[in-house]
Amino acid sequence: MSFDRRLKQVLTAMAALAVIVGIVAVAVNRYLVSTYDTLVRTNLPAIELASQIDSSLNVVSSLQRTLGQATTLESVEEASASLRNVVLTIERATYDIEGATGSDGNDDGSASAVSIVDGITAYARERLELRARFADSLVAIDQAGARLASVLEAETDLARLRITAGIAGLYRPPGEDPRPALDILADRSFFAFERLTELSRMLSSNERQVQQVRGLETQAAVETARAEMSKRLNVMSRRLIYLPSQSGMADARLLMDRLDVLALGGGGLLNQQSQRLALEDNLERSDQLLQDTLADLSARARDARDVVQMRGLEQIAVAERRASVILITLLGMVVAAVAAGTALWVYARRQLITRLATISQRIVSVAGGDYGAPVAISGQDEIGRMEKALNILRRRARDADRLRDSLEDAVIARTGDVVAEMQASDAARAEAEAANRSKTEFLARMSHEIRTPLNGVIGMLDLLQADTKDAEGQARLHAALQSAQDLREITNDILTFSSTVDTGDRMNPVHFMLRDLVGQMGHHLQSLAAQKRLEADIDLSQSAPPALFGDVVKIRQIVTNLVSNAVKYTKQGRVALVVDHAEDAQSGLPVLSFTVSDTGVGMTREAITHAFDAYTRADAAKRAGIEGLGLGLAISRSLTEAIRGALSVESQPGIGSRFILTVPLLPGDADLATQDESRNAMSGAAKSVLVIDDHAVNRMVARGYLERLGCAVEEAGTGHAGLDMVRSTAFDLVLLDLDLPDMRGEEVAAQIAVFDDPPEVIALTAHLIDDTPAEQARLGVARVLTKPISPRALAEVLGAQNDTAVPHIETDPVLETVRADVADLGSEITGQIISEFLADLPQSLRDLRDAAPPDRGKLAHKLKGAASNFRLDDLCAALKSAEDAGEPCDTAWEYHVTATAEEAKDRLVDAAKAAGLHIEVGSTK
Repeated sequence: MSFDRRLKQVLTAMAALAVIVGIVAVAVNRYLVSTYDTLVRTNLPAIELASQIDSSLNVVSSLQRTLGQATTLESVEEASASLRNVVLTIERATYDIEGATGSDGNDDGSASAVSIVDGITAYARERLELRARFADSLVAIDQAGARLASVLEAETDLARLRITAGIAGLYRPPGEDPRPALDILADRSFFAFERLTELSRMLSSNERQVQQVRGLETQAAVETARAEMSKRLNVMSRRLIYLPSQSGMADARLLMDRLDVLALGGGGLLNQQSQRLALEDNLERSDQLLQDTLADLSARARDARDVVQMRGLEQIAVAERRASVILITLLGMVVAAVAAGTALWVYARRQLITRLATISQRIVSVAGGDYGAPVAISGQDEIGRMEKALNILRRRARDADRLRDSLEDAVIARTGDVVAEMQASDAARAEAEAANRSKTEFLARMSHEIRTPLNGVIGMLDLLQADTKDAEGQARLHAALQSAQDLREITNDILTFSSTVDTGDRMNPVHFMLRDLVGQMGHHLQSLAAQKRLEADIDLSQSAPPALFGDVVKIRQIVTNLVSNAVKYTKQGRVALVVDHAEDAQSGLPVLSFTVSDTGVGMTREAITHAFDAYTRADAAKRAGIEGLGLGLAISRSLTEAIRGALSVESQPGIGSRFILTVPLLPGDADLATQDESRNAMSGAAKSVLVIDDHAVNRMVARGYLERLGCAVEEAGTGHAGLDMVRSTAFDLVLLDLDLPDMRGEEVAAQIAVFDDPPEVIALTAHLIDDTPAEQARLGVARVLTKPISPRALAEVLGAQNDTAVPHIETDPVLETVRADVADLGSEITGQIISEFLADLPQSLRDLRDAAPPDRGKLAHKLKGAASNFRLDDLCAALKSAEDAGEPCDTAWEYHVTATAEEAKDRLVDAAKAAGLHIEVGSTK
């Protein structure tokens, strides 16, 4: 028999034993569970019903009292309905419990509790009706008694008058006998008066007895009252003959008859009281009957519950006996399975495991180099074949030992080569990382060094543009200034990216007004979108807090980067900025989200994964000819991490992108929030200013700006020279370069601060240093201006701006440009420049259409430079396509350029009129 067959037999037998034991165990468990489940389903409802009956019985007494004390028909019906529901619940629960025992307790012939409740309800209704009738009878008796008393009072007064008249008649003339008159007075008048008085007393007694009828509690007392009242009324009727007047006697007799009917008649007061007592007896008996019936139901329910529980206990005992038998059987099967498993184990150990252990020991020996004698073949099964294979392995291993020595040297040599290659790879990786760091440092240093001469270039171009009156010279200077400013933006991006690696985690939180921040970013978006004829949407959540506390400078920089990118990568459609607000679920602090979405070129999934990497740009942006270094999103991600925020992106190629900035902030103080000031007017400040800078060009630019602002300017090339001038001359303001050759700018500012009446110090730097209170305090200066400096920043520092002016940001760049030219050059010169451009535009277009391709590019470039002075971006874009094209013009191109030029002319004319200029308008046809 093969090893495989033996092993299958052993494992099959052991598995069969395990399956049998498991099946029996599962059957036992299911039987026990089923038994106990049946017991629970049988006993638990009975116990619950019994508990329900006990709780309902406690409610019955209170409901009976409520029904007995009900004074209105509505309260009777309400209490009756509640009592009926409770009693019906008790009856049904009792029948359900008895039904569980197999008996039917509803056939004993006794009245049901519900019918008793119905009878009690009928008695209660009748009692209410009887009370109403009783009250009406009392009122009627009181009214009749009052009228009879009034009649008796009138008749008594009449009798009193007769007595008075009789007494007066006793006074007769002398000689007449008074005895007849005296007899009449005594026998008639006084006797009648006494009877009337007695009649009034009897009426009062009758009224008192009527009022006492309500308190009679027995039928005997009612009958006694009836007899007394009947006797009294008879006597009173007999006394009516003594009433002096016939009319009074007639009225009194009618009233007496009515009192007799109301008190003693069939529906009279005493009969009503008798009915009430009988009704109360019926109610009492019905209440007691109901209590007895419910007590009987409760006792039957308890007996049924006890029967159910007793049966359950019997079933439990039977189940336990059966379970014991099953468990004993199961234990026997387990013992048998263990015995069978032991036998199988002994067999497997002797026939399989021992042989395998021998092979294992020999394999270990062979692996250790102890080859010994060949293994004896113990059988013809698989183990025997393993023994044969082991002998072959032993022989080959012994042969391999002979080759090991010769191969060892070769292996050692190869290992050395591998180690050398790994070391070379590590060195190359380290060199690459060092080169990457050097590249970043080089770019940062190069950008920083470029800023100094760039400051001079921009400043000098700005001053030269202000002094140049020639239109063509203005256009060239504007193009040169625009190129220099573009270079400055690229330099700023490189320097910002390199500086955020070390300084991006520094936060400078301030109090700020959210609506002002959104307004600034919204104006920035509208200005950029208007240049490309894009729709700009700005939405601020109404629930957002007005004042917040956070690093508003970094937030503005991040959102500005996102908005600039959105406009840059969108040719048509819309760009939206949505600012929403929520509260952190744990801390309850405000969290703002800035969502910038566009309908631009979009990004692929692969591009999204590298969107925030430095110097990385999407292929779609490269193909579209969009300029840039790919640092904006890398800078935004670094700044986002610094303010503990989150920046995410969603995008689809050809549809657009959506960037979401989420920033946790703190509640701010509106009183401490800094508000953006209005634009600075370029007017003179008439201040004495010292410029301390080691670069002559920077000093020249600063002097030009300051003198245009009306300042008196002095210069110093070193820190010591500047300190000497501050000691000897009183200055209002010091513009201090932080990178001086002889001493640091901070040291100069510190020494100036100790002078008597020191001037205000403004720091100038080419480094990216935020103008925050923390940086100002660290440097010891009032403000921090970044090179290249702008004339408006200087005007703001000098206080030349109009503090009461309201900021006004034009969304039309053409109008902004015209107004800026008017402010810098004056209305007359600006009007002449615009008129000359409009007059030259038709001829320039004709020359452009007729020119050969090489000359057409130059003419298009020249006209584009002139149009860019007025921010006519659409015309510049159309001319750029002609400048780049190398083929002759076709009709479609000619129509496009002509139409664009006509629209540009209209925009420029409208802007000039809005700025208050008078110009001559020609045609571009």
